[in-house]
Amino acid sequence: MFIYLMAIDDYNDRIKFVTIYENYLQKMQFVAESILNDSSEAENIVHDTFLVIIDNLNKIDEADCHKTWNYIVTILKNRCFNVLKRNKKIVYLDDYTIFNEKIGKTNEEAMIEKESVSCMVELIRNMKSPYKEVLYLKYYNEMNLREIAEDLQMNYDNVRQILVRGRKKLKEKMKESGYFYEDESDI
Repeated sequence: MFIYLMAIDDYNDRIKFVTIYENYLQKMQFVAESILNDSSEAENIVHDTFLVIIDNLNKIDEADCHKTWNYIVTILKNRCFNVLKRNKKIVYLDDYTIFNEKIGKTNEEAMIEKESVSCMVELIRNMKSPYKEVLYLKYYNEMNLREIAEDLQMNYDNVRQILVRGRKKLKEKMKESGYFYEDESDI
């Protein structure tokens, strides 16, 4: 930890970083190892993630909250997935298609589904706040409405309403993009 602290000039930022390090080191190691299945590579990714955190400490308001953990785990997962891509350990369309064939989907259905998911992710990224945040936390971070409300410091009913409206807007945008779901529950 001493090496990390040497890279931080501000005293308050050092305290914030120490809190982050102590609260999240074990969790980060667990997440990285579960994705990579390699403890030494996971350790390297955790180290790299801490360096990114140091460079972006100004983006972290509170050291110990759900929002901070979501920020950290997003950085960590992206770095892990980059390693998997580099090592070619990610499941590509062929494996994805084979899996879908086992459950009764054709190659064409599997490819359309994968493409529509990619489209949906891109459409969510381009939505306005608060729809983008709520949909992102719901589908990407797999958080329930109570967790989202707590994380965004919003009323539960407001989050629920934003989710309903966000789904509707997402469905409209997907329809405009050529992807349409008959059943809104698919989104």
